[in-house]
Amino acid sequence: MFQYNQLKVYFRDQFVDFSQANISIANTGFLYGLGAFTGIRAHYNTKHKQLYLFRPHDHFQRLYQACKLCYFDSFTTNFTAEKFITVLLELLGCNNIKEDAYVRVTTFVDEQSIGVQFNGYKDALAMFLYPLGDYVATTGMKCTVSSWRRVDDNAMPSRAKIVGAYVNTAFSKTEALLSGFDEAIVLDQTGNVVEGSAENIFIVRDGTIITPPVTDNILEGVTRRSVITIARDQGWQVIERSIDRSELYFADEIFLTGTACRVAPVVQVDHYPISDGTIGPIVQQLQTLYSAIVKGDQPDYNNWLVPVYQ
Repeated sequence: MFQYNQLKVYFRDQFVDFSQANISIANTGFLYGLGAFTGIRAHYNTKHKQLYLFRPHDHFQRLYQACKLCYFDSFTTNFTAEKFITVLLELLGCNNIKEDAYVRVTTFVDEQSIGVQFNGYKDALAMFLYPLGDYVATTGMKCTVSSWRRVDDNAMPSRAKIVGAYVNTAFSKTEALLSGFDEAIVLDQTGNVVEGSAENIFIVRDGTIITPPVTDNILEGVTRRSVITIARDQGWQVIERSIDRSELYFADEIFLTGTACRVAPVVQVDHYPISDGTIGPIVQQLQTLYSAIVKGDQPDYNNWLVPVYQ
């Protein structure tokens, strides 16, 4: 496993040592959480001797929209998808990464000022690599419905990964962990199920896969969209609609998706086992398929992958 703090990083338009990528204690983005980010997985296939970036174009597009929202003109003016991916490839290549890696990409207000605003401030881009394994348990999680509600779209949009919004995530995840659970499931202000603390959610009822729509104040997840496509390709019906809390307890299967967590089964919610309390067949198959796809072992989905080493 590589030592992330010994690698090169991309910071303020150049590659530097990790130790040189610093911001001031007076940095405005740090002081107020004024930033946007994305996380991208790169999976290494030992048989192919190749490292594959998963859907970097999609990650760029979502980050670009978040930067538009935050008036990060430096990023939106200077970065195209092609330039963004070129930097990702160079970052992984110059560090000679030959194992699974997580690329954390952050855009942030790069000023030293006491004042909460986006416009009129310059922004900067930072990327570093992290040896992230399983972000959450992938062998069956126990979740609880959080008492903390998801921040509303009119207060802080969840469809974009805004740095400051993850305080909401921290409250719900902390509550779950202190209560003896692995993860939180979060409701919106009307009581509908929206997400895990930082993952999209799916339930299965009577063979139909159900997930909240993007209009229900959720992250527009890249993994979520991928899993919907994979499931439909396998012949399963996928419906996007609002989910009531009690449907969690009636579900045959539940699973979470995300770049960090990939496809993670849930076997208990609060003190109710999901079905018989074991991983269900649909999520088991989706988990296996997704793992093969991201490593380049399912050629039909290779258009989602960008190889690092030519």
